[in-house]
Amino acid sequence: MFALWSSVAFAVQYQGTPALTFRVDRPAGDYVEGEVTVQKLRVHHCGGGTTDVTVGATVDPVVANTVPIPAGDHCAVTFYWSTTLDIDGPTYTVRYSQSTTTVALDTEIDPKALTPYSVIAGTMSGGGPWLLVAID
Repeated sequence: MFALWSSVAFAVQYQGTPALTFRVDRPAGDYVEGEVTVQKLRVHHCGGGTTDVTVGATVDPVVANTVPIPAGDHCAVTFYWSTTLDIDGPTYTVRYSQSTTTVALDTEIDPKALTPYSVIAGTMSGGGPWLLVAID
C-alpha cells in the first residue's frame, strides 16, 4: 500500500511546525454548513512509518480547519472520520459515510473526491464533495 502512495506523490519536506488545513467544497461553492468528527490524522512518512495526530473534535468541514502535524518528509495523510460527514447546501444534504480518506501529498495537493456520497435530503445537481487540503 505504501508503494502506491509513493508512486502518485512526491516527497515534500515540511519543516518547523507545519499546519495542515482542510475543508470540504464542490465546484458550485454552495455548501452552507456541515458536521463531522475527526478522530485522528495519520501522516505517512516517505521513508516508511506513520505518525498519528489525535484530533478528537467535531468540526464544520465547510470552513477551514487547521491541525498541526509533525515536521518531516511526508507522502500522504489519512483522515479518520468517527462519524458520517454531513453537509447542508441551500436545498439539500449530502452524506459521505467512509471511515477514512487518504490524500496524496505533493507541492500542489490535488482535491480528493469524497466518493461514494449520497444526497439524503432535497435535490442536488452538479459535482459532489471534494476534500481540499493545504499544508503551510
